[in-house]
Amino acid sequence: MKTKRFILLVFVILLLSTFVSCKKKSECEKNGHQYVDATCINPKTCKICGMTEGEALGHDYSDATCTKPKTCKRCNMTDGDSLGHNWNDGEIIKKATCTESGMEKYTCDVCKKIEERVIDPLGHKYSEATHLAPATCERCGDTIGEKLPSVLVDAIQANDNMSVNEQQEIEIHFSNDQAYQIEFSDDTMIELISQIGSICVIKALKEGQVTLIAKTTDMAEYDEISITISENTFAINYKEKDNVVLPEIELLTYKPSELPLQLPVPTKEGYYFLGWATPDIVTKYGNMALELWDTSILWKEIPVGTTGDLTLTPMFGYTRFELDVETTIIDMNDNLKVNVIKKYFSAEQLLSKIVFASTNDEILTIDEEGIITPKKTGYTTITVSLEDYSNINITLGITVVEDLDGLDELLKILIEANVKEVIAKNITVTGYQFIYGMRLRGSVSNYLFAEHFVDETILTPLNSENRPGDVHEKYYICVHDTASSAKTADAKQHAQYVQNGGGGTSWHYSAGDTGIYHQIPDNERAYHAGDGSREYHLNDSGLLAKPNAMMKVTISEDGYFEIDGEKSQIKAPLKSNNQIPTTSEINDAGIRVVVQNGKYYIGDTWWSDTYKRVSNTGGNVNSIGIETMVNQGSDLYLTWQKTAKLVAHLLIDNNLTINDVKPHHFFSGKNCPQTMRDNDLWDNFLTLVSFEYRILKDYSDYEISFESLDKTYVNDKGRVIKQEMKDITVSYNITVTKDGVSKTITLSTIIPGNSRFLFG
Repeated sequence: MKTKRFILLVFVILLLSTFVSCKKKSECEKNGHQYVDATCINPKTCKICGMTEGEALGHDYSDATCTKPKTCKRCNMTDGDSLGHNWNDGEIIKKATCTESGMEKYTCDVCKKIEERVIDPLGHKYSEATHLAPATCERCGDTIGEKLPSVLVDAIQANDNMSVNEQQEIEIHFSNDQAYQIEFSDDTMIELISQIGSICVIKALKEGQVTLIAKTTDMAEYDEISITISENTFAINYKEKDNVVLPEIELLTYKPSELPLQLPVPTKEGYYFLGWATPDIVTKYGNMALELWDTSILWKEIPVGTTGDLTLTPMFGYTRFELDVETTIIDMNDNLKVNVIKKYFSAEQLLSKIVFASTNDEILTIDEEGIITPKKTGYTTITVSLEDYSNINITLGITVVEDLDGLDELLKILIEANVKEVIAKNITVTGYQFIYGMRLRGSVSNYLFAEHFVDETILTPLNSENRPGDVHEKYYICVHDTASSAKTADAKQHAQYVQNGGGGTSWHYSAGDTGIYHQIPDNERAYHAGDGSREYHLNDSGLLAKPNAMMKVTISEDGYFEIDGEKSQIKAPLKSNNQIPTTSEINDAGIRVVVQNGKYYIGDTWWSDTYKRVSNTGGNVNSIGIETMVNQGSDLYLTWQKTAKLVAHLLIDNNLTINDVKPHHFFSGKNCPQTMRDNDLWDNFLTLVSFEYRILKDYSDYEISFESLDKTYVNDKGRVIKQEMKDITVSYNITVTKDGVSKTITLSTIIPGNSRFLFG
C-alpha cells in the first residue's frame, strides 16, 4: 500500500515538472536564455530553463606541496595527499652533555622549513678508579669517590745531606723495575740533571730542607726522602799589583747560591780595567801578548756555577793610540791618511776629540781628518793626541821625497825593506833541554846593516865518518835550528861538535848571533836532512806548464801526483803499509816542481815513516845545511838576519834562487826549524833572505851605511834593543855610495810598546 502511494507521488512530481519546464522553455523561447558561467564540473547552464551549452571547465590543479595535496585553483577541490617534508640529516647547534640537553636543527630540502628538536642529556659514563685517579666520567671528567691509595715502599737509595752545587747520583728501584717519575717539594732548591734507567743525578741549588718524591708511572707505589742542603762559604783573594788601587772591598766571601755577584772595579793610572783573571785564565795565556787574549772571558762578576776559594788577578790594558798608515814615505804628489786606533779607552776618553799636529808645517801639514799634505822634501814627525787628555799621544815619523820613482834604485829597495812596524812578539823557543819563552824584537829594516863574515877555522877532517868528502851539485839551501836551548849552545860549540864527529851527523854551517862557522865544504855531502843517500832527480810529469800557475801539488785517489788539479804520470810514494798517502800527508813545504822546456817536472819523493810525511829527496846529498842557534840569552832575530845574509851569498855562489831555500821539514817531515815554524816566522825569514839576495846580487858595488837617530832604541846594525811602555817612532839615516857619489834618506819605523804585551 505504501509502495503504491510512493509511486503515485513520483508520477505527480514528474508531471508537474514537465509542465513547469515547458512553461519555462516557452518563456526562454520568448525572451532568450539566461546562462550561468560554466564551472569545473558544470557547463554553461540557463538559470531559467536549465538548458546547458558547451562542456564543464574541468579542474585546474596546482602542484602538491609538503603540507597540501593537489588543489584546484578555481574550486579548491583537492586530489590525493600532500607530499610531506623531506628533512636533511640535521645540524647540532648545542651538544648534549652528561647533565644538559642539546639541540638539533633540521631543514626541509624542499620548502626550507626549519625545525628544532631537543637532544636528551647523555648521562655520565664512569671509568673504574685507579691509583692515578678516582672513577672518572669519560665524557665530562666528573669524578666520584677517591683514587686508589699508593703504597709506600723502600725504593730510593740516596744520601740525605748535600752541599750547594754538589751533584749526587741516586738509585731508584721499584718492584718489577717499574717506570717512575721524580718530584721535588721545592724546585728552586734542587734540580734533576739526568734520569737514565734506575740512576738519577740531582744537583743541590740552595740551602734548606727539600723532599724528593719518586712515584711509579701508575702511582701504585711511591717513596720519598728528606734531603738537607748545606752551603759552604768561600773566600775571595784579590791579588795585589803595583800601582793598582782597589776600592774599599766588602766582597771577601761568597756563597754559590748568591751568584752572580758583582766584583769591585780597581783603578790604575793610565790603564783601563779589563776584568779579573782566575788562575786558569792566567795559565792559559801565559806570557802571550794582551792582543791575543780573549778578554771577554775575564770576570766583571762571579758567574753562576762557581765554587771554591778564588784568587783573582786584576787585568788592565794600557790606554794608548795605535796608528795605521800605508807608508811612512811619500812624495810631493801624494797625500797620506793616518788612521787612528784607540786601545783601551774609557767611555769619557772615547768622547774626547783627536788632535793632529805637524812638528814642521814647512815640510808637511795634517788636517783634522788625519790627511797629510806634503809641502817640501825632508823628514819630520806628526803627533796624535786627545784634546782633553794630552798625556795620551803618539808620534809618527814621515819622510817626504820629491819623486819616489826618481830615487836611486838601491834606495828604493832599502825603502821597501824599511819595516813600518817592528816585529815584537812573545815566542816559545823549543829545545831538547828545556822550552823557554822570550820577547822577540825585530829590526827597523829587513836588511841587516852589518858585514858578512864566515869563520873558516873549525873545519871537519876529511874522510871522517860525518864528512865522507864526496862532491855533489847543490840544488837547495836547507835551514835547521839546533833545538838546543842551553845558554852555552852557541854556534862555535856546535861547529866544534861537528868537527869532533857530531855523533855521525854534520852540516855545512853553524849560524848564531855571535858568528857563523863553516864546517863542511859547500859542494860535499853532509848528514843533516834525514833523507839518507837519496839524490835529487827530476821526472817528466807529462803535463804542459801553464803561465802564472800556482803549481800546487796534491795526490789523486789512485795515488798519482796532481799539479793544480791536473793528474800527472808520476806516482806518489807508498806508505810503509803500501797504502796510498793523502794530500794532507804531504810535508807542508810542498813538493819540488820546476818548469823545463814548457813542461812540469816533479822531483823525486819518498815516504818518511818517522814523521809520516811525503818528503823530497836531495837533502843530505844536494843541499847546503845550515843549523841556526836557539840558545837561551842569544839574539835570535840577529841570528836569523845573519843567516839570511849567509843564505843570500850561498844562493849567488851556487846559482840558486829564493825558491831553493827550504826548511829541514821539506826533506823529512820533521818540524824543523821548529822555533821559526811554531811561531809563524818562516815566511818572515824568507823576506829577510829576499832583501839580502836582491841587494847582494845587483848592488854589491855600493857602499851602504846606517846611522841610528835614536840610539837608545836602535843600535848601529838596525836592531831594536829597547821598548817603551807605549809605541814610539824611531828614525835612522841610510846612505848609499857609488863612485864617490852619496845619497842619504831618513826613514822611520814604529817600535810597539810593552803595553801591547803587558796586562796590568
